[in-house]
Amino acid sequence: MKPLKRIFISISLIMICISEVYSQDVHFSNFYNAPLILNPANTGNYIGNWRLISNYRQQGNSNSDEYKTTTLAFDIPVYYYRQMGSIGIIFINDNSANNTLSVNKVFLSIAHFIKVSSKSYLHMGFQFGFVNKSYSSNNLSFPDQFDMKTGYFNADLPTQEIGETQKLSYLDLNWGLIWSRKSGKFNSEIGVAMFHYNTPNENFTTFENELPARYLSHAYFEINFKNNLYLKPKLLFTYQNMVNELLLGQDFGLRFSNASSIKDINIGVFYRGGFGRNLDALIAKAGFQYKCLNFAICYDFEITNQAISSYQKSAFEISLQYTRPSTSLKNKTIPCETF
Repeated sequence: MKPLKRIFISISLIMICISEVYSQDVHFSNFYNAPLILNPANTGNYIGNWRLISNYRQQGNSNSDEYKTTTLAFDIPVYYYRQMGSIGIIFINDNSANNTLSVNKVFLSIAHFIKVSSKSYLHMGFQFGFVNKSYSSNNLSFPDQFDMKTGYFNADLPTQEIGETQKLSYLDLNWGLIWSRKSGKFNSEIGVAMFHYNTPNENFTTFENELPARYLSHAYFEINFKNNLYLKPKLLFTYQNMVNELLLGQDFGLRFSNASSIKDINIGVFYRGGFGRNLDALIAKAGFQYKCLNFAICYDFEITNQAISSYQKSAFEISLQYTRPSTSLKNKTIPCETF
């Protein structure tokens, strides 16, 4: 029990230190459906031979404020010296304001699992990646492009505000820890992660501008009832550069028998806000699992002045996840007749 107590104490201290959170990075409202982006320790955190995951998020309803994020991830368990680990790769594309700012990322993700007890594991993950960012000034206008003749800004006029370069790239390092416990009726998972561990320089000019590290904690607690019903409260808490974000809610679902093609259906409602800030959005989600394919969709309803809005910061997400069933031999006994 001593290692388990140390794990809980470490996680508690980290969560206490992280008093404010908001993600300025790529992130998803349906965060558990983007596991390798949520935490590097999620690499290989499933039962199966391999897994393929795709996520898409669109925020804003006009070219001037539209944000689009697309991801593709693949991970597979690996075994070495009787130890369990995993390896994966993630591609991320993020475009803002009609491709004015474009971000492309690729990460190699590895994880190692330690068996703490018969029902619990400690997952340790690490990501090493390459980030490329570029911007186009075609859709931008600057103060010195104000046209006195028309009284409007004109992006076709010359300007002195263009940066020395319109592209930048850097190496990025992330790490994470997850403690999980599964006992059938009650399953739980608690994780912490740190992104931009190396605080890379991110600037389109020659000036130094370190990208602040982002800290994240997350958890879910699954309660299974009779008739295959379950509740799954979830939370995410993240902090970067004195800005914070908190997502809190729960899924309600129904599991079907192994003989059914539909394995699971679920719905959920989440809240987005934070400490020292107003309620930002309510999030509705729904999903189902058909054979090996898991599908989920969610929508963010922005809340402005205590009223729900369907524009500006409101967002739409869709995720697909295919998990190849495990073909590992479970029964190693060879039956034979007795004479």
